[in-house]
Amino acid sequence: MKKYKHIIIAITIMLFMGAGASTGLGDAFIQSEENWDGPIVQALLIPDLVYYPMSHDFGNVAEGQVYHTSFQIWNGGTDLLTWSLGIVDPWISPFPTNGDSINILDKDTITVSIDTTGLSLGVHTGFVSISANDGGGLRYFNIQCNVSTNNPPNTPTPLVGPTVVEEGIWYNYSTSATDPDSDYIKYGIDADNDDIVDIWGVNYHPSGTTMIFGLKFGGTGSLHLRVIAEDTHGARSGFSTPLVVTVTEGNDAPNTPSTPTGPSTGTLDTSYTFSTSATDNDGDQIKYGWDWDGNGIVDEWTGYVNSGQSVDATHSWTVPGTYHVKVVAKDTHGAESDFSIAKTITIVGQSNPNKPSIPDGTSSGKAGVSYSYTTSTTDANGDNIYYLFDWDDGTDSGWIGPYTSGQIASSSHIWSAQGSYQLKVKAKDDPNGDGDPSDGTESPWSDALAISMPKTHTLYQCPWFIKFQHLRQIFQL
Repeated sequence: MKKYKHIIIAITIMLFMGAGASTGLGDAFIQSEENWDGPIVQALLIPDLVYYPMSHDFGNVAEGQVYHTSFQIWNGGTDLLTWSLGIVDPWISPFPTNGDSINILDKDTITVSIDTTGLSLGVHTGFVSISANDGGGLRYFNIQCNVSTNNPPNTPTPLVGPTVVEEGIWYNYSTSATDPDSDYIKYGIDADNDDIVDIWGVNYHPSGTTMIFGLKFGGTGSLHLRVIAEDTHGARSGFSTPLVVTVTEGNDAPNTPSTPTGPSTGTLDTSYTFSTSATDNDGDQIKYGWDWDGNGIVDEWTGYVNSGQSVDATHSWTVPGTYHVKVVAKDTHGAESDFSIAKTITIVGQSNPNKPSIPDGTSSGKAGVSYSYTTSTTDANGDNIYYLFDWDDGTDSGWIGPYTSGQIASSSHIWSAQGSYQLKVKAKDDPNGDGDPSDGTESPWSDALAISMPKTHTLYQCPWFIKFQHLRQIFQL
């Protein structure tokens, strides 16, 4: 075999990995050395920079504001990719400015911020340069924005709402403002006339929208409530004219209601009644909020009743489970008590009555004679039970009852023809206890009792039989 020594064949390969920029080059080498019968293939490990997106247009922006965007860098090749960022424009700031990636799953997110403070009106372009150890040279994340004039919102209207309030109670106040650029607006309130916003609204709202604030005051005294508007670019209006609010000593909340009384177990779609009461130290009337699932949220409010008066409320559940019924009291001033201790009720699904016992009675008789049969079963929910006897001759007993769970039921029947019959029975419960089992659930059929009617019961009298009966009566005298 012919031997080769120190012969190297180089093959240039272009690597390409998905979206983004990729310019790395890799070389694969095949080397055959003396005393080897075949080639050894060796592949160089080459990293490859990929980033996406490659640019961002911020669109119209306001002067003096900060905006953010981001892009990702990752390694589309092999071996460890290291990268670093460079900036030329001082109004552009990337973070972080360097990093590394081992593969496509190891992505670095770069946040790019622009600060438009001092930028003139008009379009501005810039970039973040990207260099890496993949041999691809400099690449760029390009940025563009258009600095336009932004006008602050107009001064909001003074707050409208109660001027004499009690501490610890929620009150509603309203205001509105417009924005010359139709920007969305959020609102802040200065409660003590010191030009510092004490409460900011969370969301921005369309220009001109009437906003309603819910405010609750702690401590007595006078407050000067002013409101300010801020648009989505951060430009703020002036403060509104103050609304003077006097906070008086608070109304006492009702005492915690008693633990609700009521059943501890129940079935689906059945209404159950619960009772509670509470007192109010100020003698105010009270209404009660019922939390039927124990999540701390009132599901149903009653009307107002006198302090100390017991109230009832009914509820049914549609899903089996264990529920913790709680109740809270609220007086006519809106002050609420704590929730009561919970009353636990377990709701189970409506179950069928159990399979009835095999009918008990004679298994052989005569056609035309009445025979009685008994059976019984139980219901897991303790409901009353109705029974249906199937006589196997085309007739049945109809639903008979009600019987209590476990009580023996009885029914009679006359078979009019000779033959063999399979007597069986099934049960149906009365979940509502209203004497109407039409909405109840049925049990399986019982095992059948085989019944034979081999003879016909016939009553007739022939002349000689009558004479025989007469003679017997004579001899008995």
